[in-house]
Amino acid sequence: MAPRAGSLGNPLAGHGRSLFPTFHGRIGAVDSSRNTNGSICSPVSYRRAQEMNSPRSLSALEDRVRLVRVRIFFGHANGNMLSIMIGAVLMIVVLHGGGVAMPTLVAWGLLVGVASAGVSLFERHVARVGISGDNCRRLARIRIGLGAGIALFYGLAGFLLPAPAPTQDTFLFIILSSIVTIGALGYAVMPSYYITLDLVSLFLLTAHFVRQHLLSRDSYYLLLITVAIVWQVLVLVKARRASKTAIEAIVLNERLQDEIEQHRQTREAIRQMALHDELTGLGNRRYFEESIRRALSRAARDGTRFGLLAVDMNQFKPINDCHGHATGDAVLKIVAERLLGGIRSGDFCARMGGDEFSIIVAGVTSEADVVDVAAKVHALLAQPVRLGDLVLATSASVGWAVYPEDGRNVAELLSVADRRMYGRKQVCNDQTTTIDA
Repeated sequence: MAPRAGSLGNPLAGHGRSLFPTFHGRIGAVDSSRNTNGSICSPVSYRRAQEMNSPRSLSALEDRVRLVRVRIFFGHANGNMLSIMIGAVLMIVVLHGGGVAMPTLVAWGLLVGVASAGVSLFERHVARVGISGDNCRRLARIRIGLGAGIALFYGLAGFLLPAPAPTQDTFLFIILSSIVTIGALGYAVMPSYYITLDLVSLFLLTAHFVRQHLLSRDSYYLLLITVAIVWQVLVLVKARRASKTAIEAIVLNERLQDEIEQHRQTREAIRQMALHDELTGLGNRRYFEESIRRALSRAARDGTRFGLLAVDMNQFKPINDCHGHATGDAVLKIVAERLLGGIRSGDFCARMGGDEFSIIVAGVTSEADVVDVAAKVHALLAQPVRLGDLVLATSASVGWAVYPEDGRNVAELLSVADRRMYGRKQVCNDQTTTIDA
């Protein structure tokens, strides 16, 4: 065997980190293809597992859009109690001018104040617990209900007037129509909110105008009724268009994020296949070359050492010849598992081809540290491999080199490690044998 040389309509209709190991600690670990119990999966299986656990694959587009809408809604609603209280003060002034008794106004103001305080407390609760996909719908319903309670008090205010008062009713309409209009434009992402405000405030005020017209037969109230109805229709139509635009923008943004995520996953999948061995899931020769160059650069910069192990299985060819390549592949997978299980999180392991492997040992202080790791790898690979009823005795020859004592570039380090590995192979008389289970 010759020595080796070094060398990625309905806005919702029609829709349905790096995955790669990075350098950790001192050199880096190729551990992303291992599952939680330490076994190795192929790059394809690993990629599928990552996709199955992706938050975007577990969450429907509609759910994500709803969550964004609710968060925007609470963001706009937070802290608007001051404007509500200002509106209440204006209405009290108007009602007082219409002859409403002061005790009645105080009671009405207290009810509005208590309701506003309840909204503020609820908003603090939401800020504390946070808005998630699990609670967003419930929190939105509660907030809309609380807003509807305040709007109800506003809508009933006109019925407090003891007698027809066209001037006061006109001001009440101006105040409430302004509130509904601001709500419709400010909460476009939540149509149910501003529709509720309209139904329980302006609708009730319009009913009050009808009642006043029936009592007084004043034609001015017919004008107020007409203006109120036309205004509500115009505002709701405009608000509906604004809502459609706002929601479509959210949907478009989420779809764009999905597209970006899909492109990112595709790039990472290509990189995963380009840098990893398909059979074992270990890094391949290309990834090894990138990793050792980084290790060399870091060691030269920091004045540190690292080790390089060259691992070659002994008598592996007879396994393929006697038991078939499927058995040989199964043995290589087990060897890869053992290698990954025997190295530290900061070390790097790659399959160079065939039955050859290389390991970059990070953060060593002397040759003895590398020799200890080599001895551990040799012992791990000397353990028999069990495949069902078939038990194979295996072993490996391990050579080593240390930067900078044995070389200052990739070729020099590989040459020293290979020479030591072949020296051990010459004196090794281990043979792979088949043992009946």
